[in-house]
Amino acid sequence: MICPACGSANNCQISADKMCWCFDVPVDKAKLEQVIKDKSKDQCLCRACLSKLSVQLQDA
Repeated sequence: MICPACGSANNCQISADKMCWCFDVPVDKAKLEQVIKDKSKDQCLCRACLSKLSVQLQDA
């Protein structure tokens, strides 16, 4: 699958019936929705994009 924010592979593990790595990354839901606005909500962000949002949350 492809990250809707940057176009890189997102390495989603849910499609493999596993607990995805993204479940362990704390992200503000409002910021996440802003990033994927006008994009498919069925796509996951890649680790790099999700980590950027996580760092922004920790810095806030």
